Amino acid sequence: MRKMLVAVGFCYLLGAAGPETPVSFNLIGTKMTILVPATQTNGESVTIQDEVAQGGGVPAHVHMREDETYVIIQGQFRFWRRHELIDAGPGTVLYMARNVPHQFRNVGTTPGTLAFTITPAGLEKMFLTISQRGLMWPKDQAAIISLSTQYGITNLPPLDQ
Repeated sequence: MRKMLVAVGFCYLLGAAGPETPVSFNLIGTKMTILVPATQTNGESVTIQDEVAQGGGVPAHVHMREDETYVIIQGQFRFWRRHELIDAGPGTVLYMARNVPHQFRNVGTTPGTLAFTITPAGLEKMFLTISQRGLMWPKDQAAIISLSTQYGITNLPPLDQ
């Protein structure tokens, strides 16, 4: 809980405080909360907290438009960045540049939490659309891939093999 307060406090210092209430939603089995919405950064970035179940994560993909910076709040995660393997615990900060294939998984024995900033903002609209439509993987794989493509994301074969 203390690490969460530190992360929220850090976001406050960066200008996340304001009249807007954080928006939480379920995205394919994870709870996401928009901590710093694009409206507070003039579209420059969005910061999202992601609560990831044990074994959960995101499949390999590459962004054509966005850079991402991850901060691990709790739990143990494994990231793949191109051919690099990175084990990341609380306090770890990782940068994923656009056009660089990446994926991550919660490899810990408990749920994990991370916060990530997407620059520029906009990708959160895809997350919200997937959530609002109730799309689930693998059942709605074609619809999710179609949306991803619209947002400049290319899904890739797993990097962890």
